[in-house]
Amino acid sequence: MDAERTISLVQRKARTGRDAQAARAMSLARALRLTAAKQADRLMGLALAVLGVTRKTIIAQDIAECFNGSSLVLLMDGPGTRGAAVVLDSVVVTGLIQQQTMGRVTSVPEGEAARRHTSTDAALCSPFVEAVLSGAAILPEEAADRDLLHGYRFGVWANEPRQAQLALDAPSYQLIELTLDLAAGARAGKMLLIVPDPVRPAFEPETEGEDAPAQGRPKLLAENVLGLRAELTIALTRLKLPLQKVTALRVGDVLDLDLSSMAQALVLDTNGHAISRGTLGQIDGMRALQVEQQKTYAQPEPRRRASDRDGLDLPDVTAAPVQQDRRAAPAAPAPDIPRLSDVDIFGNLDDLPNLPEMEEQDEWEQAPDKDAREDHLKQAGW
Repeated sequence: MDAERTISLVQRKARTGRDAQAARAMSLARALRLTAAKQADRLMGLALAVLGVTRKTIIAQDIAECFNGSSLVLLMDGPGTRGAAVVLDSVVVTGLIQQQTMGRVTSVPEGEAARRHTSTDAALCSPFVEAVLSGAAILPEEAADRDLLHGYRFGVWANEPRQAQLALDAPSYQLIELTLDLAAGARAGKMLLIVPDPVRPAFEPETEGEDAPAQGRPKLLAENVLGLRAELTIALTRLKLPLQKVTALRVGDVLDLDLSSMAQALVLDTNGHAISRGTLGQIDGMRALQVEQQKTYAQPEPRRRASDRDGLDLPDVTAAPVQQDRRAAPAAPAPDIPRLSDVDIFGNLDDLPNLPEMEEQDEWEQAPDKDAREDHLKQAGW
């Protein structure tokens, strides 16, 4: 009896410790509660409370059930090619806009019909959504919960639910539903976070030993290439047969391949074209092909040495220039060019005729046409 009582006491103490640890632990739900309330007060002075947080995993085919015609859908851009979506009820959107434009949130009137949202609604609500995701991504203790919300920014407003369905193409998603209370019960609605599960690289178990790579390291390119599977189509020979003989072939018929060795096997591509030759054989009981190296006309290495110039048709640019001996031939005599001071550039000025008198000059200028002027000059002796 004492043993049973001791075990029960230990269990109660352990349960109390677990409950206290769970209360102090920062879970994803608690991080969203704290962040949503703080960011609403910081950005717009709104008294917002998160009444409840639920979380479940859904597949891509079930995303359509999260959208309806009255909700505001914001598509979020995440790390890499990951995309998420945030769905806000119409009453929540109206409350956020009222707080930013009027400074207060009014209660929902009776019979209020949901209006069609616009890009302005998305622009007014996106800062609050971004702040909630970025603030809550650094608080959870679990690394998986931090990776789930990390790095998301507002991308575009989805005008129709179909656009959101086309943008979300991950295989599975985490659906996080937050029930929001605005302005102490003036309005209440839901905000849905549709976030894809973070994809972690899958590593194969590492080998043990000194040469084993570090744990968690992705494979090198050489390791991936050596692990690839390649299918080779090998043809030993090619035969040409009439169609009548081919259709008459039966099980057990023998064809003469006329082969003396396996050294002329052809490697064929998917279209049936021969791309290489090789020798067909076996290694350790498995078929093997030794492929011949194709001859190439390209030089195996650059020819830059002085000894490589003999086989190249290049001019000799390293030879010294030929020095001409100026004393070998006598220089040609310089031409007899007179000095410029001895040249008479004006000639004999006495042979020039006298200029006409001023009166004759006036008559020449007053001549009616060109012919009359020329006659006047001839008469004057010009």
